[in-house]
Amino acid sequence: MNITKASEHVPKRRFSFRLPGNIPWSVMPILLFYIVIFGYPIAYLFWLSIYSDGVTLSAYLRFFTEPVYIKMMLYTIKVGLVVAFWSLIIAYPVAYFLSSIKKRWAIPILGIILVPFWSSVMVRMYAWMVILGSNGILNSLLKDLSILTESLPFLGTNFAVYIGLIYYLLPYMVLTLYGVMTNIDRNLMLAAENLGASPIKAFFKVFVPLTKSGMIAGGFIVFILGIGMYITPSLLGGADQTTLPLLVATLVEQAIDWQFAAVLSVILLVIMGVVMWIASKFSDLSNMWGVGMK
Repeated sequence: MNITKASEHVPKRRFSFRLPGNIPWSVMPILLFYIVIFGYPIAYLFWLSIYSDGVTLSAYLRFFTEPVYIKMMLYTIKVGLVVAFWSLIIAYPVAYFLSSIKKRWAIPILGIILVPFWSSVMVRMYAWMVILGSNGILNSLLKDLSILTESLPFLGTNFAVYIGLIYYLLPYMVLTLYGVMTNIDRNLMLAAENLGASPIKAFFKVFVPLTKSGMIAGGFIVFILGIGMYITPSLLGGADQTTLPLLVATLVEQAIDWQFAAVLSVILLVIMGVVMWIASKFSDLSNMWGVGMK
């Protein structure tokens, strides 16, 4: 056999430039953009938190030695968890209903759910102040129904903060769950029923586990956005409802304490990173990034 002819049948090996993690070099401009726009500010924020006439951890010691700041941090986490939980409880049946009907009806209903996004968050929170005020719509309604004889102070309470945040963040949970539920084959539930399972058991044993990724993703999004909000606690809450983002805004705008504000911001970033790590333990987050995570 002619060696020259045989070599012609050997497929030529193509050489491609790829970054670590099997990422093509063509995405390098995008990576550089994110490093400059996001990476540098985060790095500078961390440097600002430890530098004041020299490298020091005094600002961090101030945070962890003052019980009031620890209380604010725990309250911020509590707000995120409560809002994520109730958003899931409310959004799940809504998303299930929307995924069960025809798209020509589901899309207009989704549009109604997204109406809050068409107005400013300030306008929405002021509307809730009118609803929850001492002479607001809610107190007036309860009095007309003879449920109350005197107005209840809804404003300045945890209830008001939770209501405002759930109202604002609920569409994120609905859209996330809806996207997952529409891709689930409903014949799986019928198969479970044919094998002897009741409709309720088929729903909880077959359908609900298949929506785990949507529940975790929606909960993650709502939690992260919830702990980052400061307008809602500022307008609907009181002194006991001070969150870390609200304190950061106060330190920057009034106290002009940039270093301690940077410390609080770094702590918030750490909390978000820990929550993402926990979420990755219960769900595969590789699809969120488009590349495999090892």
